[in-house]
Amino acid sequence: MRVTRMRAIILGILMSMACQKPIDIEKERADLLQTDRDFAKASIEHGAAEAFNMYLADNAMQLPEGRDPIIGRQVIYERMKNSKTKYDLFWEPQDGEAAEAGDMGWTWGKSTFTATKDDGTTENFYGKYLNVWKKQPDGSWKVLVDIGNESPAPEEKDK
Repeated sequence: MRVTRMRAIILGILMSMACQKPIDIEKERADLLQTDRDFAKASIEHGAAEAFNMYLADNAMQLPEGRDPIIGRQVIYERMKNSKTKYDLFWEPQDGEAAEAGDMGWTWGKSTFTATKDDGTTENFYGKYLNVWKKQPDGSWKVLVDIGNESPAPEEKDK
């Protein structure tokens, strides 16, 4: 009786594995890049703090250049929202990949941070970023790790 039950369990596992739809990695990659574009658009429309609040996983980690890690979506949001610097953050995804399981991925891109000084003038800072994403139970993508650092200005790179 015990062997028959074990065979039934194994058969059930094998059947459930066989019934799973194959993952379309190219579709997952395209969805992930579109999500990063939507994230960037939200930063323009609602401000960076609100965009990060919408697109970070609850347990997200931010690794800012020259500073300690910031852990937790709410903590990241509060720091961004309460920044004394008035700024806009724009970025454009350049590439990305989805894992074969379709549950994790990464994107990277180029960014521009525009700080507004007290006298109303602005200064641009250029950078690059890498985001590690995790697919959520509802099928959406959320950022687990956000890493960014400075890059030369576009005109400096051409020299």
